Amino acid sequence: MYLGLDFLLTSRTELFVLEVNVGLPGGAHEYDLAHVVQLGVSSGIFDKIERTSQQVYGKPFRAYLHSLPFLESLKQFKLWMDDMGPFPSVFHPGLRLEDKWNQYQLLKDSVRMPETILLNLNDLAQAETFFEARGKVVLKRRVGRGGREFQIITVPSTLLGLDLQSKPYLLQEYIESRVEGYSLSIRSVVFGGEFMCMVANLADRPNSNHGTLAYISPSSTFGLGEKHFKTEFFNKRSWEADIWFEGKEPPYLRHNLYEEEVAKSALNLPESILQQIKDTSIAIERRYEETDLSSLPKACFEE
Repeated sequence: MYLGLDFLLTSRTELFVLEVNVGLPGGAHEYDLAHVVQLGVSSGIFDKIERTSQQVYGKPFRAYLHSLPFLESLKQFKLWMDDMGPFPSVFHPGLRLEDKWNQYQLLKDSVRMPETILLNLNDLAQAETFFEARGKVVLKRRVGRGGREFQIITVPSTLLGLDLQSKPYLLQEYIESRVEGYSLSIRSVVFGGEFMCMVANLADRPNSNHGTLAYISPSSTFGLGEKHFKTEFFNKRSWEADIWFEGKEPPYLRHNLYEEEVAKSALNLPESILQQIKDTSIAIERRYEETDLSSLPKACFEE
């Protein structure tokens, strides 16, 4: 299965799995851009993905992707999730993996994840207890992307004053993942039981999704190679968009699918952390591959 995994990393180099993305998530295109900026040459990642597809699945990557039984439902679901289309006309149980609570239940006993609870807007007692034990929590949609309605809660009165849409939400343990003043996340791509690549996202806001990309380099220390870096801008259709949308991408996604900013600096990570990211990514991909999707609990959008 082709997955994009998001990791958080604390100043004490504690690694947390934040989310797992299925279908054709970003990561390879971003990694290639960061590789070009940092090393001056293309990474060869797309050839690596093609080789893996042929070796493991016996077919070109496009053919592999379009052979997935939940692909068309997932394409419709992503638009629905963005409030830009109807709910899929044909439901597939693979869509249950889009429910972050299902992800958490599937993986929390085998990998380190931020502790998470369901938010019950009609009974905030559990939420208040959860907050009091941590002092800082994150509110997020149970189903969604792009950081929509993402909120860091630092005072308990905020819970009582939440003005939310009628959608299911989660409360999550806040993990301080920062480097040199930037919010930090790491996107890892895994496919066919093999690690493909990883790239860092940096941002000067609380969440780092679609931030400034940075190449990741092995080092004895954790930090940025250049703290006060310049950036390079790109405006080109991503490799993932070309395959996923086949030239018919929705206009509202243009920024996400075309525009990237890349740091002229590298995120330095110790070899032990790099290996942990690789090993964890492969373990999760195997877990997903072995999962009987029809046995997953019903998602919040089925209730």
